[in-house]
Formats: sequence, C-alpha cells, structure tokens
Amino acid sequence: MAALVASVAILAPRAVAPKARASRTLRATTFSGVKVAQPKLASKRVIVTHAMADSKINTDEVLKTIADKWEDTDNKSAVVTYVAGAAALVWLSGTVVGAINAIPVLPKVMELVGLGYSSWFVYRYVLYKDSRKELVEQFDALKNKVSGEF
Repeated sequence: MAALVASVAILAPRAVAPKARASRTLRATTFSGVKVAQPKLASKRVIVTHAMADSKINTDEVLKTIADKWEDTDNKSAVVTYVAGAAALVWLSGTVVGAINAIPVLPKVMELVGLGYSSWFVYRYVLYKDSRKELVEQFDALKNKVSGEF
C-alpha cells in the first residue's frame, strides 16, 4: 500500500511558486506519512530549449529539395502508388504485430527468436575481423546493386 501511495504522491501535481521552484533543486512532498523527493520542473524546460537550439535543420531547404525532386520525377503516378503501397504495408505490419502480441506465449517466443538471430549475426559477421570485411563487401555490393552502379 505504501508503494501505491508513494507513486500517487509522485504523480500528483502540486502548485509551487516560481521563486520557490527556482531556489530548490528537489522539493519534498508528504502524502499520508510518506515523504518523496521530486525534481523541479524548470530544469526539463532548459534541457528541451538547448536541444531545440542545437538542431541545425533548415526546413525551407529541405522542402525546396523535395519540391525539386518531385518536379524532376517523370512518372509521378508510380511514385504515388509506391508511397501508398508502403503506407499500406506499414499499417498492415502494425496490425499483424498487434495480433501476434495478443497471443499469450508468442511474444516471448519471438523475443527469443530475435535474441538468437542477433547472437548468430554477431558471431557470424561482427566478432572476427575477416567476417567484418566480408560484411562490408556484401553491404557495398548490395548498395551498388540498389543504386544502379555496377
């Protein structure tokens, strides 16, 4: 019961004056005899502000590049068809994963399969220097095949 009371105390909003919030790094909340320290909220805003200020993405340039690529495209109906098909496949994949996740034992089995495959991949391609070179060669060959360079 105390854990439930403590979690409710952490989530419960509490009005604190701006000066009081800025002067303390942690404030204590008492709820039915349980004292819980909560971090101040002002520090979160500062972190988000700095993260947003550090991004150097120029949206006008990105939109201009996309518009130029669209104008250079000869077969626009095929591009629209591919994009619609990709969106439908993403939706269908989400539906299938949701249905698989609803079966009681299957999600854990899938996690084990993924862990096994990841372990095999690391053993086969990442662990040794020769196999890393082979992986890079295969990746470059696939990249050249997809991009049209032979």
